[in-house]
Amino acid sequence: MSAQTVKYPNYTIDSNALIEMPKVIYRLGDRVLVVGGKTALEKSREKIERALGESHILDSEFAWYGGECTYKNMEKIKKRVEKKDFNIIIGVGGGKALDTAKGTADGLDIPVITIPTIASTCAATTPLSIVYSDRGDFEDLFYLKNTPVHIFIDTTIIAESPWKYLWAGIGDTMAKHYEVKTTTRNKKLAHSAMLAKQISFMCAVPLLEHGVKALEDSKNNLESYELREVVLNNIISTGLVSLLVGEENNGAAAHGLFYGLTLLDEIEKNHLHGEVVAYGILVMLMMDNDMEEIEKLFPFYKEMGWPTCLKDLNLSYDEDLLNPVIEKAIEAADTKKMPYEVTGDMYLCAIKELEKL
Repeated sequence: MSAQTVKYPNYTIDSNALIEMPKVIYRLGDRVLVVGGKTALEKSREKIERALGESHILDSEFAWYGGECTYKNMEKIKKRVEKKDFNIIIGVGGGKALDTAKGTADGLDIPVITIPTIASTCAATTPLSIVYSDRGDFEDLFYLKNTPVHIFIDTTIIAESPWKYLWAGIGDTMAKHYEVKTTTRNKKLAHSAMLAKQISFMCAVPLLEHGVKALEDSKNNLESYELREVVLNNIISTGLVSLLVGEENNGAAAHGLFYGLTLLDEIEKNHLHGEVVAYGILVMLMMDNDMEEIEKLFPFYKEMGWPTCLKDLNLSYDEDLLNPVIEKAIEAADTKKMPYEVTGDMYLCAIKELEKL
């Protein structure tokens, strides 16, 4: 058997987590480029500047990541790093900003710290960048050599962020459980994959228990036990599963359908990743003929306000519209990880049956 090395990022979660940052960066370097989204940098800049001011950092700058996680934007940031000889990158924001920062740092072989300002994905944790075209279409999965060195989760910043990101993040996190449960079916699992499968229950059970209350608190910008638990599962539990489960088990038909749906302007412009993936979970379960689980999830979906049919995504069952989507979905690497071959007819049949509910 070949050698296996598993790397985990450390993390700090608190209402003022960034106060701990000087303790981490002192051993990493002394010149920092902070890369993030415009709103994310605006909301976190004061805390970041205070933390850097209390450290040994000699030089620091802030940079917008470019609006999409593209190889072109990574190259722009790389040139800025090389010009000023920065030796640490701090990524700030949502998934695309963090993926851009991680991808750039990986290409330069310098450490990256992540500061998620929304709890919508596990991007702060994983050694992976999802790369898009300039237009916003999914293009590539960029596997990185290293995880972020440290994650700082400031619950005050996240509680004050738009609630829709937590809402969508819960959907994406739930998918981690259902996809791993599906892809590992009837497989003899090694230690790390089995550990990931057990952790994946944390991507569903606590969310079914705390998700509605956490969403309510997020709408009211309130920090709470429920919000903290959901944030940890959205960012950390999902990331640990991704790190441990093995690429062959990571992702399935729910994400495959999402990548197909990104072809539609309606999805790209008006819907969030986790929202669409939540719909994909139901399609995958229908494809798998798991009506018991669908019936269990439907009341929760209704409470959360997640899509349960195409109309909820402002779409209709039109095969001329859906055929290119399904074609891209069945070619997606995630769909190919299902425990059986998935055809376009299987996707269409599952969508049609879901419409009947």
